[in-house]
Amino acid sequence: MPRIEAAVQGELDRVSQTLTSRIRELAERYATPLPELETEVEQLAARVGVHLAQMGFAS
Repeated sequence: MPRIEAAVQGELDRVSQTLTSRIRELAERYATPLPELETEVEQLAARVGVHLAQMGFAS
């Protein structure tokens, strides 16, 4: 019985660590709010447009 308890506890610890790691990963991924990302994309698109115009590819 103690071996089973130890095995179960070990598995619970492993799952807990995996979930904690995944939650941190998701928190980092979604830390930047969507409006901020949209603003950044617009700014970068404008810069690309300027560069394309300088190269003669203006649309």
